[in-house]
Amino acid sequence: MHKLQQAKSYLNWFLKAKNVNRIHSPFVYKLTEQLRNKELSKHCRHYDRYVATLKRSKTVIETVDFGAGSGTKEYETKMVEVGKLVRQRSHGSKQLHLLYRIARYFQPKTLLEFGTAAGVSTVYLKKSIPDSRMITMEGCASLAHRAEKTLKELKVNNVEVAVGNFDVILPNELKSFDTLDMVFFDGNHRKEPTLKYFNQCLLLTHADSIFIFDDIHWSKGMEEAWDVIKKNKRVTLTIDLFWFGLVFFKNGMEKQNLKVRI
Repeated sequence: MHKLQQAKSYLNWFLKAKNVNRIHSPFVYKLTEQLRNKELSKHCRHYDRYVATLKRSKTVIETVDFGAGSGTKEYETKMVEVGKLVRQRSHGSKQLHLLYRIARYFQPKTLLEFGTAAGVSTVYLKKSIPDSRMITMEGCASLAHRAEKTLKELKVNNVEVAVGNFDVILPNELKSFDTLDMVFFDGNHRKEPTLKYFNQCLLLTHADSIFIFDDIHWSKGMEEAWDVIKKNKRVTLTIDLFWFGLVFFKNGMEKQNLKVRI
């Protein structure tokens, strides 16, 4: 999406988004209060310093992009400095801290992540729940190797890094789970693959599962995918935080699609 279009999407979201004091649902109110708790960011300072160092790395690696970054091609290969790659593909500290707070609040026992890149988001998702089991998938082998190094250096355990095109490896990775407590979709910012992966993971959800979608306003296609997800009959609640979209499957809850400012 062009920056001007994304700015318009943000303005439209901002005008419609609710402040926490306008939220009537006890579940959503309690959640948003927790997600606004900036005090928890103190637990992320060590990881923030590591990421800052990683962003300055001049090490060059070969990358393979199967997602939106490949344009109209099936995939694209190029040589990139690790620092530049982290600056381009990793989230800012605000979003990373939010991922940490989400995982800390829900305490999932099983996690699946699409697109670890250099392993940055994996660290923030996993550090607050060390005993949980996590699989993070990465299409590029050299990036997966860099992610494994990041996890090792920051002593992040119980994470399996699966390498390969998501279309190929996802069915097998899903077989290793009985249920999915949390899924972070951050690997292919295109409409059709996003919906395909959503439907595949949907089969392993339960009433307390949570799906997190990255960059739901990144492009027209992603906004269309988000609209389809919101309408799914299994989905009972969605929360649009602009950068992330949260999806819930709770029983006995009236269907709601909210835009909330954190």
